[in-house]
Amino acid sequence: MEMFVKLVVLTFVIGLGTVQALPECGVLDERLLHNTYTTTYPNEYPWVGLLMNQGQGGRLTHTRCNVIIIHELHVLTTATCVRKFQKQQRNAAVLLGIRNESHTPENEYVCNEKGFCVPGPVLFQLADIKINPLADKDTGDNDLAILKLTESINYTPYIQPICLQGDTEPDSLTGRNLPFSGFDHSNYLRGKGKAFIVSRQHCNTLTSSKTPWPQNQFCGFPPKTTRFYEATALMGINVVKDVPENFYLVAILAKMYLSGGVTTMIYQDLRPWRDWIKENINSS
Repeated sequence: MEMFVKLVVLTFVIGLGTVQALPECGVLDERLLHNTYTTTYPNEYPWVGLLMNQGQGGRLTHTRCNVIIIHELHVLTTATCVRKFQKQQRNAAVLLGIRNESHTPENEYVCNEKGFCVPGPVLFQLADIKINPLADKDTGDNDLAILKLTESINYTPYIQPICLQGDTEPDSLTGRNLPFSGFDHSNYLRGKGKAFIVSRQHCNTLTSSKTPWPQNQFCGFPPKTTRFYEATALMGINVVKDVPENFYLVAILAKMYLSGGVTTMIYQDLRPWRDWIKENINSS
């Protein structure tokens, strides 16, 4: 049975063309861009993982926070998700290559009812937590943290990084419908959707903010009220010669509001902080 499972996995991997070099970042399959599914395929958005509490004996529990692979040694999440781990990094870990929250690193392979199998999730320990120096607990602005792993990620079709920057990015995101992906509170499977980005003025009226809106955050509206975990990835698409080529990271989810039946996704903009992210990656 074990040999059969391995053969199924190997056949699928070869079928995906992974005998060739994997893309550098932001792998994109245009066929998956336009479906109406609310959950992802195993190899769709493979940069999304989970931040976990790690207790005594290695017992894992959820933090309800996503992580995003941006480099072979680094993942990104919100500062809010990791503040409690700053002085006890050993109590946090990262699960990558995971599509179903019920799966654990003990699952060498995970299979569906049709016998389709993929490798189980991989656990990584943390070597360092770097919180954005201007992260503001009061306003929530600049809610970013870079997590360095103790060992390099071995990229597979199910564990890959997203690009940090687009080749030709628009000056404004307002009025754009951007894809997002992360785990959520509705079920165990990694979810996805599209958020319509609105102006700061409109966002202020919907969230009833009594203080100036955080400078580096903006609002998006998803088609459903599903509550996604923090650090859900909001993505842009590089288009080359009218063909979508790869995804790049625009922002991560900082929080969600639900008011009057309207769901608002509050995103932390990455664009002002890309140099800070790159400097921390390069210094490692």
